[in-house]
Amino acid sequence: MSKMRIFLIGMVVLACSFASMINATALYSTLPCDDGDGSLTESEVSDAVCDYMLEDSSYTLDDVGDASYILTFWDGKPKTVTDYNDREVTFYRPIERIVTTNPDNSRIVIALGDLDKMVSSDECTRGQCVLPRDSNDEKIATDAWEALQIYGGGQLDDLPETNTRHEIDYETMALLQPDIVFDTTSANRGELVEEKVGCPCVEAGSGFTFAQNYDHIELLGTVLDREERADELAEFIRSKVEMIESVTSQMDESEKPTVYFAPRGATKGFYDSVEGRDFTRTEAVYEPLTIAGGRNLAKDCTGTNVNVAPEQIVVWAPEVIFVAIGTWDGESGVGFVTETPELSEIPAVRNDQVYDCFYPYCRGRPIDKTLFNLLYMAKRLHPDEFSDIDLEAEGNEIYKQFLGVDGMFSELVEYQTFPKEVY
Repeated sequence: MSKMRIFLIGMVVLACSFASMINATALYSTLPCDDGDGSLTESEVSDAVCDYMLEDSSYTLDDVGDASYILTFWDGKPKTVTDYNDREVTFYRPIERIVTTNPDNSRIVIALGDLDKMVSSDECTRGQCVLPRDSNDEKIATDAWEALQIYGGGQLDDLPETNTRHEIDYETMALLQPDIVFDTTSANRGELVEEKVGCPCVEAGSGFTFAQNYDHIELLGTVLDREERADELAEFIRSKVEMIESVTSQMDESEKPTVYFAPRGATKGFYDSVEGRDFTRTEAVYEPLTIAGGRNLAKDCTGTNVNVAPEQIVVWAPEVIFVAIGTWDGESGVGFVTETPELSEIPAVRNDQVYDCFYPYCRGRPIDKTLFNLLYMAKRLHPDEFSDIDLEAEGNEIYKQFLGVDGMFSELVEYQTFPKEVY
């Protein structure tokens, strides 16, 4: 390619990075400026750029800019990924406008550095699942809210809301002209989203195994051309896992206490008839607990959303019980456990080993809370082995990695104070 053609392509890529994104969204099935063979060449793109600059072309600035980008970063070919529901999703244009339908995907988009591309999201991304609010729905850690500025200015809750837990507003999504919708895995509506919104849909999410989280980050990094940042983020998580696992993997099983984990808390007693959960809801797989050096008594239970009878918890006789707190200034469920006669003979209750922990959900399975629990549980279960871990410093570092804000954990533990017990 001649120096002049390289220069022209570079100028178009630069110009398009500032161009207004006003063209109508379409579910593209061909590459821009392609001659029909499904692959862009240097000659095709440079000719298209020259024709456009000479005003002798049917191509738009977006067309030649996207073609230049695809040639430079995608080797001139469409990009195909396989999402969490084994759907092959192909992209013929780079991503400039993003819609997310759940906080887990929003959190990773932000961590990868693409908050400024988000044009709408769900009620919980806008609410309290990425940035914190108190039980009265008032913002806390307000510096963090201010720090995360969306495209055009404003805070996270200034994004248009295009779905709730139960409903999705396809019409508004389509009007916002996204290049991609990152949807939850559980809805299984990828084809419907593509049909109604007119753009590719990738179904993805976080999980309670770290392998799931690495895969999630890698997938979104690939889609958004943020592979290098995705690798950095995954390596950061691995470093925290290895810091704990390098110690607990050397322990004999007899050194690891048996644990009952109540991830939904216990403020409504044994069972909440409205949501179908509370103290008797648990998880068969929760890697933060097992890597931290605990033996999950529910590990042999099958399925998700595991409910167990109170009598089973008594029979299990856990040595430690972790009870999650649902909001940053929420009520602890530890009192219910320690004061309920039916549970009084459980070793964890008799020996004062019932502890609060971080709530592992928020319309998904937030990776920041997963890491907080990994470190916190390790310090609770094996205080001598992990006495050198500074939970406050680690928590601040985790928020810095995922949200890019400083000192957020320090501010939040003024509301939810139980982490200070292991400082």
